Amino acid sequence: MHVLDASAIILRKAVFEDMITVPEVIQEIKDFSSRLYLLAVSIRVEEARDDFVEKVRKVAKVTGDIERLSDTDIKLIAKALEKNGILVTDDYSIQNVARKLGIRYENVVQKGIEKEFKWIRVCKGCGRKTEREICEICGSETRLKRVRQNEEN
Repeated sequence: MHVLDASAIILRKAVFEDMITVPEVIQEIKDFSSRLYLLAVSIRVEEARDDFVEKVRKVAKVTGDIERLSDTDIKLIAKALEKNGILVTDDYSIQNVARKLGIRYENVVQKGIEKEFKWIRVCKGCGRKTEREICEICGSETRLKRVRQNEEN
């Protein structure tokens, strides 16, 4: 089973035998030709289960991708986890969380990620690691920084 992100539909890559997505992805499809394409292919649409959504949120917090993922992205990953499906997406944050959860994924057009990564917040002023958008030490804004798993501390 293939679980499709909007990019797979928009780019006409929904060519798998057994396809599914979440209602939020369908709502992202705005252009007329992609809407017509949806009518031509057989894609099941199902809500993501809350228990799987919560599992995905927990892992996304650990990887730091929680700030980069939309609710639609989280529900899409949850559906892939629930169905033990293959995610079809070019979104690197989706791929990163999927990889951490042991979900297989295929890219649409872009090259997929090669290894897991983690996002941390770092203060622009003093350089300290924090979980807040404003540093509690110096009051400067923070930014997200991608790090290798062993680089985090």
